[in-house]
Amino acid sequence: AERMVGTYDNDRLKAEISDLKRQVRLSLEEVRKMIFNLRPMALDDLGFIPALRKFAQDFEEKYKIRTRFELTGKELRLPSEMEAGIYRIVQEAFTNIHKHANASFVLLDVTIQPGELQIIIEDNGTGFSTKDLERDSAAEGERLGIVGMQERVELLEGEIRIESRPGEGTRIKIRVPIREE
Repeated sequence: AERMVGTYDNDRLKAEISDLKRQVRLSLEEVRKMIFNLRPMALDDLGFIPALRKFAQDFEEKYKIRTRFELTGKELRLPSEMEAGIYRIVQEAFTNIHKHANASFVLLDVTIQPGELQIIIEDNGTGFSTKDLERDSAAEGERLGIVGMQERVELLEGEIRIESRPGEGTRIKIRVPIREE
């Protein structure tokens, strides 16, 4: 590699490195999409709500971040792709909390009512300016994670709202229509 550097001028080298970074980022996005499209085994083994409950418990044990799971309404099974999509959205939100929020507490609140599922994920972390999401100043991984969540919610014909301010934690509210299989 050093021999190659000698034959390049600075601008060409910068362009090559920039192109390489772009290719790596695109590859990572592709891998992320493939992984996210796999159905989590916990859904089949435990069922939808127990899988979310276990996910929250495992998160608490693994990262030592106090986590509370709350359920309003009665447990039910949803169409397979809907369960997988919601599970992945929750995973992505918790990954963002672990990596970026520096939180000591997370709430996963699931409400099931006729025709609608609502999920609230709230943390007491550092928060961020939601305006930064449109700009490059947001951490690349965090922005990608949020974009991934938004895409999944759209696929489920739902809506997502992210409320956050620096120093005030973050609240993610997701509403998804429940269509019976």
